[in-house]
Amino acid sequence: MASEDTFRGVITKGVGGVYTVRFANDGGYEYALCAARGNIRLKGIKPAIGDRVTFMSSGDPDIPYVITDIEDRTSFISRPPVANLSVMLLTFSVTDPAPDLTLLDKMLLLCSINNIKPVIIFTKSDLNTDECERFCSVYTKAGYEVLVSSPQKVLTKNDLKDIIGDGIAAFAGPSGVGKSTLCNSLLGFDVMQTGEVSAKIRRGKHTTRHVELHEFFDGFICDTPGFTSLSLEDQGVDYRDVLYGYPEITALATGCRFDDCSHRKEDGCVIRNALADGLIDQGRYERYAGFYTELFDNRNNYKHRRKQ
Repeated sequence: MASEDTFRGVITKGVGGVYTVRFANDGGYEYALCAARGNIRLKGIKPAIGDRVTFMSSGDPDIPYVITDIEDRTSFISRPPVANLSVMLLTFSVTDPAPDLTLLDKMLLLCSINNIKPVIIFTKSDLNTDECERFCSVYTKAGYEVLVSSPQKVLTKNDLKDIIGDGIAAFAGPSGVGKSTLCNSLLGFDVMQTGEVSAKIRRGKHTTRHVELHEFFDGFICDTPGFTSLSLEDQGVDYRDVLYGYPEITALATGCRFDDCSHRKEDGCVIRNALADGLIDQGRYERYAGFYTELFDNRNNYKHRRKQ
């Protein structure tokens, strides 16, 4: 290791308060075991994988280094906690299980709010090619990058090399859609267990246990636990932010009569006209209106309770 007192690196793993930090040294990379200094915890900051940190020798032979500072994060997701994500690989199967497009749209919205590039991956495309083409068409027209994977045409490293670059990418989506299988294939070794879809409830069995960054060309890839629900309210999303998850609506919204048009029932709304003309997907619009209404009503109900 270099002779300086402090070092800079990226947290790639964290278990039980012990963090693995990758840092550059003599033209290559090494890994150091670190604890977090008390002043970091007192600030209410908990180190997360992806954090860029400064660390130094601790004098403890068991955990030789201590993290002294965490650099400002460019993005952060809390479930699971990952910092400085640049790309989210939103992985959904065409069938078995059927794609939860409400969940997909929520994740696209969170990516937009957190300045994370979303890339949609539809797996098991061979099981229903017509549905696959329909899903791809809807989201491509909405302005998103969409990739397709099947046993006959698995995504390769080169398919994602330029997309990820020197950033941090995370696979995210429901269990049972092939996230871990795809991640294992790209990295060339088994990062996580792979499960199967429950025959009873048609959902994937939870198999991913923890999150860890793995080197991928100049960047990193990680897998995340599968989940089937996501609350926008719990994520702190405001009803006025919902529009950011719908670029196809945003692109046309400037033509509305009112600047604060919610695109639900106002006179002079061009979005409803575009919907009637088939320029906006009906399902996407309904999910937009549903998210907006739910968050708007929750906010007003909260204000009403505060006045009582």
